[in-house]
Amino acid sequence: MESSDLRLNVLSVSTNYPTLECPTRGIFVQRRLAALSRLANVRVLVPRPTFPILRPWIVDEPLQTEMQPVDIRRMFYIPKIASMLNGLWMERCIEKWVSSLPIASLKNPILDAHFGFPEGVGVSRVAQRRKLPFFITLRGLETDLFKSKFIRSQMVRALNSATGVIAVSHSLKATAIENGICESKIQVISNGVDNSFFHPGSKEQSRSKLGIKNSAKLIVSVGSIRRLKGFDILLDAIEHFRNDSDFRCVILGTVMEQSCHHELLDRISALGMESCVKLIGAKPPDELIDWLRAADLFVLPTRREGCCNAVLEALSTGIPVITTPAGDNVHYVANGFNGFIVPHESPTALYDAIAKSFSHPWDTKLISESVRNSTWDGAAENVVRYMKEQSSQ
Repeated sequence: MESSDLRLNVLSVSTNYPTLECPTRGIFVQRRLAALSRLANVRVLVPRPTFPILRPWIVDEPLQTEMQPVDIRRMFYIPKIASMLNGLWMERCIEKWVSSLPIASLKNPILDAHFGFPEGVGVSRVAQRRKLPFFITLRGLETDLFKSKFIRSQMVRALNSATGVIAVSHSLKATAIENGICESKIQVISNGVDNSFFHPGSKEQSRSKLGIKNSAKLIVSVGSIRRLKGFDILLDAIEHFRNDSDFRCVILGTVMEQSCHHELLDRISALGMESCVKLIGAKPPDELIDWLRAADLFVLPTRREGCCNAVLEALSTGIPVITTPAGDNVHYVANGFNGFIVPHESPTALYDAIAKSFSHPWDTKLISESVRNSTWDGAAENVVRYMKEQSSQ
């Protein structure tokens, strides 16, 4: 056991974090920090953006975890029209939080931002003013944020001044370099999966629990309901199965874009597939695992990813995955072994892969073992090692 005097004190900031109100939001952040808390002293700030009337303060509590404490605080901001100022509001929220901590008594304190903006920009300003080492994790949203001239300039300045930058995928590292971030500052540390929970189980038992017939051809897809996840492509592909009475498709995810949600429901209705295609919202892990075990295939024709947790969880459960080369999907999915990679924006190629997969001789055990080494504990160990190395330079 490492001496408490040598353990890092990580002060982590993320607006995306699971709470009682939204238990699945930012769960990938919580899982890495939970694993990190076994190796370091971790405190978490969850800024909650608020604005009178348009986005009022909602009293909420973080989910109980092995980490303590998790602090949810108000962060004043101006919605939409002044988004480039969110780094300023974030800075103010972080400064108040850090000022409330016994910072002088903390040995080896490190500020840790999840996402480049606004968390990364806010953390960078507070850390530089206080002369503290700081790290920024790039998780995928940055790909779009780099397209905004005003936000890009702030992120580039913050990332290049950081003690270190963690990218959850090789594709995100490449994007950062293309936008002027020093390559030597960036370390790829992928997300993980809890394979003690996401592992193969009885398909029959899970189907019985969910009311799915054993004879059904079941596709499961998991992701927030927004255009970039490609559910419109999925619906176009499975149109070919609308006359198959045994076909089922279930999409699980939080609605992030109401317009996308309405468009998907309209498309399902237009196809006459209301009885076999369902959007059932986000589900907690203990319900999600049954859907994965019940599935024949996991399909996600996503347009953009960092390191896709849904793909890792499906593979760890032993379910073949059909997805696009977005993010680092090609690092995990091998054609014919544990799934198929299909081109972006191609319902025809997606349908062909689905049809082929229903009769392919998949090996559940080998699929699960393909991501056996991609664990949250392993990710946390790599994060601690990297933080210590960079902070000592």
